[in-house]
Amino acid sequence: LEGEAFFDVVKDASHPFIVHTSAINVKVLGTAFNIKSYPGDRIIETTLLRGMVEITRKDDPSAPKVILKPNEKLVINKTQEPMRPLSPAAAHPDTAAEGVSNISITPVPMNIPDSDKAETAWMYNKLVFDGDSFEELAAKMERWYNIKITFKNDQLFKYRFKGVFNHETVKEALDALQ
Repeated sequence: LEGEAFFDVVKDASHPFIVHTSAINVKVLGTAFNIKSYPGDRIIETTLLRGMVEITRKDDPSAPKVILKPNEKLVINKTQEPMRPLSPAAAHPDTAAEGVSNISITPVPMNIPDSDKAETAWMYNKLVFDGDSFEELAAKMERWYNIKITFKNDQLFKYRFKGVFNHETVKEALDALQ
């Protein structure tokens, strides 16, 4: 998979369903989940809404598998650079991801509809950003509007944004960001 896709798969032990990305394989254990894996991005995200998925690393097949449970998101850094440590509240004994510095598991809010979650809003024609840096938001907008955004001032990267674009044109969206 290159890009972003949502899967809703029925468990069938005789026909395993596996999604292959550049850095991980996601084996479905009867579930609904989203994967975001763009070639230019430094991270891959797997967000589980219901069911279970089993994730293995392509670069280290002997590494322990990570099992995601409902309403959890796994973020893996493809560049091997350290990420923030696993949240103790999100970790569970069968994930075996503790101590792996380029993997993070975080909870996904359960009390909001899928159409408002940043991970799945795209399926409802919404561009949701929640604390995204301007650099992250620009990358999302480039994909969303099929445009190229360049920055003349790197200081803008540090700004963070929260909001939703639903039916805005690119001009309306850029005007709103001013």
